[in-house]
Amino acid sequence: MDRFTRITAILLMASSVCLCQKGKWSEVAEACLGGYNDWSGTASSLDHCKRYCEAQTSFRCLSVDFNGETCMNSRHNRNSGPLSEDFRQPCGAQTTFQYAERLDIDYGWTIPFSGCIKNFNDKDIREVDDMDDCHQRCEDESEFVCLSVDYNPEEKICFLSRHNRASIRSLGEYTQPCYIEGWKYSEKTDTEFYWSDTVQGCIRLNNVVHDNQTSSLSACQDRCVSETAFTCLSIDYTGSLCNLQSDNRNTIRPTSDYTQPCYSADWTYSERVKFGSWTDDLDACIRSHNMKELEVPDLDACRMMCAQTEGCCSFDYKDSDHQCFLSGYNRATVTPSTDYTEPCYVSGYRYSERVDKFCRHLD
Repeated sequence: MDRFTRITAILLMASSVCLCQKGKWSEVAEACLGGYNDWSGTASSLDHCKRYCEAQTSFRCLSVDFNGETCMNSRHNRNSGPLSEDFRQPCGAQTTFQYAERLDIDYGWTIPFSGCIKNFNDKDIREVDDMDDCHQRCEDESEFVCLSVDYNPEEKICFLSRHNRASIRSLGEYTQPCYIEGWKYSEKTDTEFYWSDTVQGCIRLNNVVHDNQTSSLSACQDRCVSETAFTCLSIDYTGSLCNLQSDNRNTIRPTSDYTQPCYSADWTYSERVKFGSWTDDLDACIRSHNMKELEVPDLDACRMMCAQTEGCCSFDYKDSDHQCFLSGYNRATVTPSTDYTEPCYVSGYRYSERVDKFCRHLD
């Protein structure tokens, strides 16, 4: 083999290595994520653009936009942005972008925005370089399950919290914008469970783990979240005693094994609630079938409240006055069917419904 042939073979091998993708990617869509590009450059193909994303070292790349020449990499995807309209499908009348996002990334974060959680900071860290560094401190936290951060870029202070805007009680402890100027808020977007309100209750004689050396209710909750031998769904707690259960008050059989208040005094009960899967937010609404009317800070909070309300299958939300209407019906079950209108018969409402459970309203 002559020198030219050897060099050609080496280049071909190097090229074949570069063409291999390491990550798992979504289907390609004619869409784009506007305004959140952390890196841009020239690429020969969408696959080439994906490889740039996988090779990023200065940030965790979650998605790409590609228009045939320009490749844009972002630390966000269509689920991590605070505004659903930031993801546009199609991208626009004048441009054609291909969009794809990584499916093999464990953690994602909402885009930082003006907000904060008041009085529920579990750790105060000083001299933190930026929000990305603050995110990393939360991900690396081992003393508790960190769900959100508050960050002040001028003072370089990072607050870690075991709560997010869904789990905080009361909802008023989360403020948007923050009650103190200069603070930014961000939360993990991969959290499947959050904790219900505590009540004076318990599950009788169905404890998978009985731990008598737990320092607090929150430590008992963390013990449940970190359990690997089984999926822990609920806890009973009193003093230093912490019981972990693989059932909650809805799944326990017989149902009489859950008692509220507890048959034994001083026990507190809390359970992990699954947030659920939802349709996109639609310009639509259900007329006159509301099980509850609330005032909440934003659409995400309205969705959270529906997730936490037994029997709630859908919601309508109006941005202008923060009205949140919860319903036990969805567009398939409401009667008459004309009570679901798309677009909504009143302007300004958005609608979404759960798709991960069978919703049939029982009168």
